Amino acid sequence: MVLTAVRNPHPPAGATTLIVSLGILSEPVELVSMAAAIVLITAMGWGLNILLGTRPGEGEE
Repeated sequence: MVLTAVRNPHPPAGATTLIVSLGILSEPVELVSMAAAIVLITAMGWGLNILLGTRPGEGEE
C-alpha cells in the first residue's frame, strides 16, 4: 500500500504478497526463511550502494 501511495510500484513485493496470501508457504520455517532472505538481499543492496557511492533514485526526475 505504501509503494502504491508514493506511486513507486515494486513487482517483487507484490509477488511476495501473493506467495504468502495464496498459502504457497505454509510452514513457519518457510516464512522465516523468506523473511531472512528479504532482509539479506536488502542489506546487500544497501551495502553495494554505499560501496559504489550511489543512492537509489539518483538522477531521476
